[in-house]
Amino acid sequence: MYSSYSDNQLVSLLKSDDSAAFNAIYDRYSKMLYLFIHSKLDAAEISKDVLQELFISLWEKRHSLVLKESLKAYLYQVARHKIIDIYRKNATYRKYLQQLIEHFDAQPHSIADTVDNKVRTQELFEAINHLPERMKEIFMLSRFENLSVEQISNHLGLSQQTVKNQITKALKILRASYAKTDLILLCVVLIRYFFI
Repeated sequence: MYSSYSDNQLVSLLKSDDSAAFNAIYDRYSKMLYLFIHSKLDAAEISKDVLQELFISLWEKRHSLVLKESLKAYLYQVARHKIIDIYRKNATYRKYLQQLIEHFDAQPHSIADTVDNKVRTQELFEAINHLPERMKEIFMLSRFENLSVEQISNHLGLSQQTVKNQITKALKILRASYAKTDLILLCVVLIRYFFI
């Protein structure tokens, strides 16, 4: 029944909390949006996450939804913004990694120590980069931007408890990826670089 409705009819029903209308919109646009997102990110899991976030956002904003163009155009615009956010975050990640590598190059360590530390640090950053997107963002704001839990909470519009939980989970994941001695060494290196 809903599949025969126009986009405008579905949006009107969506604004009235009609979950069946939401499902119809999802069925109509999710596949093409996923293909679009995946073509830009070339990562299946991240693309699925972006698609999920997009539709969660649509449901959460249903009462205040104002379409200046078509529903399809709106959904693609939201997808583009989310893709740009991911590019921006990844660019930030690459910037931190490059700064850290340059730091090692400038330090008077032995060549063997420098290479070993650079490899280990790059591995740590790779592990950080594989954290779920929101967790990675919170962790990087905490550890590399040196923001407090309260500042991160205000910046991202999340509760302080959510921020704390995400940082704790990130640390558990990273600890599981490394032997304790390696993690301690990397933490010392990171602290020495980012907080002196």
